[in-house]
Amino acid sequence: MKFWNLLVRTGVTLKTDRLQSRHIMLCNRISSILSFSTLIIFVVAMTFFGWILSVKLALLTSLIFLSPIVLNQLGFFNASRIFLSFSICMLAVIISVADKIDVPGMLEEFQYFQFRLILLISCLFPFILFRLEEKKYWMSLLAINFAFIVLYDPIHEFFGVGYYQVGFSAPNYNFLTYMVVVTFLILAGSTYSLKFSFEKYEQRNDLLIRDLHEANTLILKQRELLTQENRQLNHDLVETNKQLTETNRELIQHNNDLLQFSYTVSHNLRGPVASLIGLMHLLQVDHRTEDERKIMLHINKSLTSLNGIIHDLSGIIDIRNAVVQVKQKVILADEVESIRSLLVKQIHDQHVTIETDFTDVPSIISVKAMINSILYNLVSNAIKYRSPDRPPKIKISSSHTGNYMKIEVSDNGLGIDLMRFRENLFGLYKRFHTHTEGKGLGLFLVKLQSEVLGGYVDVESTQGIGTTFSVYLNKITPDEEQVLLSNPMVTIIFNATKNYMLSQWKRSVTVEEFKRVSLQIDEFIKNYRIPNWIVDLTQSLNNEKGVSEFRYEFHHRIQTYGTKQIAFVIPHYSLTEAEYSDRVSIILDSYTLPVAVFDTIDEASTWINR
Repeated sequence: MKFWNLLVRTGVTLKTDRLQSRHIMLCNRISSILSFSTLIIFVVAMTFFGWILSVKLALLTSLIFLSPIVLNQLGFFNASRIFLSFSICMLAVIISVADKIDVPGMLEEFQYFQFRLILLISCLFPFILFRLEEKKYWMSLLAINFAFIVLYDPIHEFFGVGYYQVGFSAPNYNFLTYMVVVTFLILAGSTYSLKFSFEKYEQRNDLLIRDLHEANTLILKQRELLTQENRQLNHDLVETNKQLTETNRELIQHNNDLLQFSYTVSHNLRGPVASLIGLMHLLQVDHRTEDERKIMLHINKSLTSLNGIIHDLSGIIDIRNAVVQVKQKVILADEVESIRSLLVKQIHDQHVTIETDFTDVPSIISVKAMINSILYNLVSNAIKYRSPDRPPKIKISSSHTGNYMKIEVSDNGLGIDLMRFRENLFGLYKRFHTHTEGKGLGLFLVKLQSEVLGGYVDVESTQGIGTTFSVYLNKITPDEEQVLLSNPMVTIIFNATKNYMLSQWKRSVTVEEFKRVSLQIDEFIKNYRIPNWIVDLTQSLNNEKGVSEFRYEFHHRIQTYGTKQIAFVIPHYSLTEAEYSDRVSIILDSYTLPVAVFDTIDEASTWINR
């Protein structure tokens, strides 16, 4: 282990920066692994074939793969990565040609396929060894790799060992090159996407670590001063540290999800790629035109499957991150009505009856989009898997159960054989009725979203009678104030209990600054459908005439998102009577929806919730 650590850190010094050290160590690891793997192939080949040319080249290749480590020790860091990326595909072609020259009378067709796999795999190394910002390196190496793939057969023909030159006669062999090119593009494109996502979140991680380090440094410098502050300031400090810790924890979870996502995508790519490789062998069928048409059809299906997998898994990562969204008051009856409108055609065509009972729990505090998604998936599944023997009937209710709030969705549909399928019921892409269309994603999302919200889901079902899904969600009591935005100009807060948004301006702003913040407020209101808005202008003496025209256009947009009333806080004592009247008059003339002006936030809150 000590030798391995020394080998991996070859070329790394105390003066080497963190990013360069990581690239050097990664290059050394890959070089060592390739060298050792090639050495194993040499030993095995030596045992089976003796001291022939290709076996000698395998030994030489094992030594060549150690060259990047030597280059790193000499300080040629970029050269080592370039050499490693280039040498893999170059050596693969050289050994492939030598392998066929060695035993001309004993060649087999598979020898023209196996080295192509190495060429395909080598397209991954430019992305592994270089950052995307180093375009001139990875794009050049990717182009070289692509050239070796395209020129694979011409190179063999130049040395007299081409596929047809040695006596093989499969009529569709040349089509193999096109298949390899397609596979190359799939692997390169998918790897680029993964690399892009990884580097984007890595940059965010570095930024957060830097900010956290700066915050901790500032806390240490001010410790002596903070000890003299009152209890309220100490409380604020504890809350700030708590938020920083929670943010760091969420970032770690996010990165773990990203790594898991990357692994899953790469794992699921194997299926479609394997399908493409298998289809290559079908090209040897005699009826070329008909066969090629069928093969292209299968290729399209494989590519569609690959795209669907990537899309679904991306959505799953988005759901895991959605727990940080604003918690709102969710009225369950309104969500059911929303789902009715989305499924109105299915409900009408299938004569579906939906009964609700939200007497015990008419509303909850949660992430509105997730609650809507859970209900939508359960209701749409109930309609989809209805019984042909009776009109569909769905019952939705809510109740308190210990520390949980339970949402129950029951139907009289086909039912599920839980003895056979309970273990895989909520699995990704699992389906248990094949007579209807579906992807097997709905129940997986229900389970995932329930767990993200701190709960779980249970099911009871009898075949031929119906199914009941019970979603248990943590009873959430949110903080009085959830901070949506905080900067030197304004702090924007959402109060889920009283269902209003508060924007507290910290200073006077220019018209451009006002517009910029207003557009952010527009997004909050649009995303969370906030009906009530309090604007605190105690510390702001904006030029109301300058922003009145934009404010008039802006308020019509937020009105379409559901905003019903706005309360302004402008204390009388901050202005003369004439200034106060003039300012209030300009504000009131800018709106057509209900607007009122108060001296304090408490008075505004009372009016909002009257």
